[in-house]
Amino acid sequence: MKIEFVAFDSFGVKSMCTQVKIGNISILIDPGVAIETDSFPLPLIKRIFLKEKYKRRIRNFCKNSDIIIITHYHWDHHIPEGSIYKGKVLLIKDPKKNINKSQAGRANYFLKLIKNKAKKIEIADGKHFKFDNIKIKFSKALWHGARRTKLGKVLMVSIIEEKKILYTSDLDGPYLEEYADMIIKENPDILILDAFPSYLLGFIASYKNLKKAIKNTIKILENTNCELYIMDHHLLRDYRYREIYYEVYKKAEELGKNVKTASEEIGKEPMVIKAYKKYGPTRWKKWDKLTFKKIDEMIKHAKLYVPS
Repeated sequence: MKIEFVAFDSFGVKSMCTQVKIGNISILIDPGVAIETDSFPLPLIKRIFLKEKYKRRIRNFCKNSDIIIITHYHWDHHIPEGSIYKGKVLLIKDPKKNINKSQAGRANYFLKLIKNKAKKIEIADGKHFKFDNIKIKFSKALWHGARRTKLGKVLMVSIIEEKKILYTSDLDGPYLEEYADMIIKENPDILILDAFPSYLLGFIASYKNLKKAIKNTIKILENTNCELYIMDHHLLRDYRYREIYYEVYKKAEELGKNVKTASEEIGKEPMVIKAYKKYGPTRWKKWDKLTFKKIDEMIKHAKLYVPS
């Protein structure tokens, strides 16, 4: 079993694209990419360059994969083109059920593009598939973050042969304890976990939900025995990520758990840190380690604040 981290936020693009190769079968998960936001400490032209660079890389990986999985229809999880899916088996999030209006529109457009091009298209929600000795198992549709979020729903996916890889897609933490329990029950050998969108704190993300995500991540660390935890995606858009997830990294060290970003796993420094060192801060000028005590203070002040 070989895992290739194709494109991730720790590389400098919005993505979570992963290839798993087992024997003669290659499985590509979420072949999508988008440009990082303005709070990412790279000049716009460099962010555009990275997006195009990784889009080319993802296209090449699509061509060299047999099975392509799409867990939901945000741009950073699928490229809306037809030719790159030609002759492929596609396992996709249901385009009509448990889907919000925005994703449904994108899914409809995508299906038109791949019509008569894909070898086979299967709705994956809650289903199991078998390819030789490889089992691919999908969760039911799960919330993209908080319950009833306008971002819609996604699928988690497990790929199982001699080892089990669990790819969470966009659970944003997870916020929800029941999703943490689902991950614990799967008890994978390798966990690819998207982490909290801290760059949105004070906008559409709250400290209350950050605390939930941190506690749930710690619960996962305490109750699983993965040989590798890849923690990446949304959190790696924020150069404060180690201080934001201070309690998680502290617990991982205490437990001796192997927690890395995708870039660290391949021996490279996360792009958000490299860019910060070179170009300096954007939105956040000063910050500190975010302990549970400090998070509670933030939540308390937020409750006390009443806009005029």
